[in-house]
Amino acid sequence: MDGIAREAAQPVPLRKPVSLALQGGGAWGAYTWGVLDALLASRRISIDQISGTSAGALNGAVLASAFGAAAIAGRRSQAHEMAREALEAFWRAISRPDAAAALLGWEPFAEALRSSMGQWLWASGLGSPYATQLAGANPLREVIAKHVDIEAIRSDHAPALYVTVTNVRTGLPRIIANAEMSVEALAASACLPQVFQAVELDGEPYWDGGYAGNPTLWPLIRHRGRGRSSDVVLVQLAPDYCAETPQDPAAINRRTGEIMFNSSLVAEMQAIAAIREAAQGNPNGSPFVSVRMHRIGPPPAELLEQGSADQRSWAWLTQLRDEGRAAARGFLKRHADSLGRRETLDIARLFQSQQKPRIRVRAARAGGR
Repeated sequence: MDGIAREAAQPVPLRKPVSLALQGGGAWGAYTWGVLDALLASRRISIDQISGTSAGALNGAVLASAFGAAAIAGRRSQAHEMAREALEAFWRAISRPDAAAALLGWEPFAEALRSSMGQWLWASGLGSPYATQLAGANPLREVIAKHVDIEAIRSDHAPALYVTVTNVRTGLPRIIANAEMSVEALAASACLPQVFQAVELDGEPYWDGGYAGNPTLWPLIRHRGRGRSSDVVLVQLAPDYCAETPQDPAAINRRTGEIMFNSSLVAEMQAIAAIREAAQGNPNGSPFVSVRMHRIGPPPAELLEQGSADQRSWAWLTQLRDEGRAAARGFLKRHADSLGRRETLDIARLFQSQQKPRIRVRAARAGGR
């Protein structure tokens, strides 16, 4: 048997289905691009659900639209490669000088977006976008419209996609799924209020989803019972640990932003832990008990602290992509065999304080009084 025949005779490994939870973080989303590129290149997993916020929503939408478009075109077997090409095209568009100029046509805001993840959320001293832009102006819409096939996402062929936006009036998250997906919904999920005017959906104003769910986990967990994966892989961008107390203004600004950016994720993880504790002895009582959580990221601390004066340059974005690729490959090397079998993310250690409050309990008085 020659080499080609031997290769053809090798059994094709079954892909393990996973759900992806993609955190937002501006240009740091290029790290997530790298993670997705490595996962799509692997023959060990398949992607059946995606929840994303802000840059995570855009990455997820590009991926989901490529999957849907491949199936519609009768090219389902090429879906992974088409998704990889679509993601690269999207990030190339973000990096192009003319695209960056169109996306960030006012220098004070451009400077804020070129800085760290924290300053994305806590830009200060900037004029209101309502004073500097035409009503409803948001150049991000053009980039989304060009690189995301909304009809493919709405079709029955795309993986389930959940995008989080924040209602300006109520402060509550809204989850938008495939059937309601639109360019406006994706623009809303990445609408930083210091930079863009609120995006209206059904007559309500919405801001960046990162304020309310970054990313939102519960849709992935609740809907997995419909034949979907019990493994959720979180791609985290915001660091959950800071080695030293920040002291200079930039470092303080960055860390406060990181804490804010992670707060909704921490709350959901703590809720999962609490549900599991309450359900002890009844492991089948809730999908939050039986779901298996995994994590890729956050990026290395030195990379997060590095920043860049030109954060959308192709060199910077591909550096982030390469870090994401390496992280995903490392995850698959260490944990691919655990998918479908066991959880690899220690929720209690990473998302719950180990310092418990000391609660004083008064002794009961004699006579029950």
